[in-house]
Amino acid sequence: MLPLRRALLPLALGAVLASACLSRSTGGTAPLFTLADPRGDDHGDGDLRYPLREDLGPGSMDLLLLVAYPEDDGTRFEATFARPIAKPQAARTVDIAGETQAQKARLGFYTFNLDLYVDTDRVEGSGRTETLPGRNLSLAPGSAWEKAIVLTPRPYDARDQLRGEWQREEREERIRQQGSLGEAAQREVESEVERKLTGQVFFPTRVRVTGATVEFFVPNDFFGGAPRPEWGYALAVTGALFENKVNLSSLFGKEGPRASMVLPIVPGDSKEFFGGGRLGAANQSPVVDLVVPEGVTQEQVLGPNPPPWPAVVPVH
Repeated sequence: MLPLRRALLPLALGAVLASACLSRSTGGTAPLFTLADPRGDDHGDGDLRYPLREDLGPGSMDLLLLVAYPEDDGTRFEATFARPIAKPQAARTVDIAGETQAQKARLGFYTFNLDLYVDTDRVEGSGRTETLPGRNLSLAPGSAWEKAIVLTPRPYDARDQLRGEWQREEREERIRQQGSLGEAAQREVESEVERKLTGQVFFPTRVRVTGATVEFFVPNDFFGGAPRPEWGYALAVTGALFENKVNLSSLFGKEGPRASMVLPIVPGDSKEFFGGGRLGAANQSPVVDLVVPEGVTQEQVLGPNPPPWPAVVPVH
């Protein structure tokens, strides 16, 4: 494992859906960087509890290690969890059209999202401090991100949701500044958001799941080369909102959670969502596991009145 230097501190879409075509040519090659996280901290702010489901339980979203390996045309990431990753079931239908869980989750997993936020310039005031919708986290100003990788079971749907959310935000901001938007201005918003989305966020589709490890590929075109160990990296794991069987609008307001497929947290215990939520905390973070540096705890960052989320910077 490479040593970590601890310091304080969301997408282009892969072109090919191919869960079994990741190269293994990096055998013996030194990793670009490694991020490690303690075992047994998959409890969010300390009170988060897994849904009362047979396919989820302690360890399911407990991220232990993320390793980045160089490939000829990109980077292969390997994320390892404390327990084997739940496999989609071919016998379980998930919608009224009769689509099965395995058909809908073609990448080989369905229970979690993994976010990697990357600060490529290490310049305070440059980049975004807000994480993607539904995470309810902010990074410290000195660790704002320029690039994000989002590993999620339904990457195309997630990208569509994020595009719609960013378009909504941009339209609202321009209306606030200008008073109204004509058709040309609306098309300009759509074009600008698509440009930002393509340059800033990547949803992997070349994915392979083996036991407790998921591998995913990110092309060099996204980063403009191989990721560097001196960049800032921030890692978070959330539950995937894969099967929407309840009326989310009735629980979270008329617009529902703008969550980009993130499983929410609610008070008490639940079969559908994470339990242990705080009453009156509508913006409580549903993040299950978070990589944090020395000097700050995951429970602090995810708890009431949280400080900004600091980054972890690996170096050789």
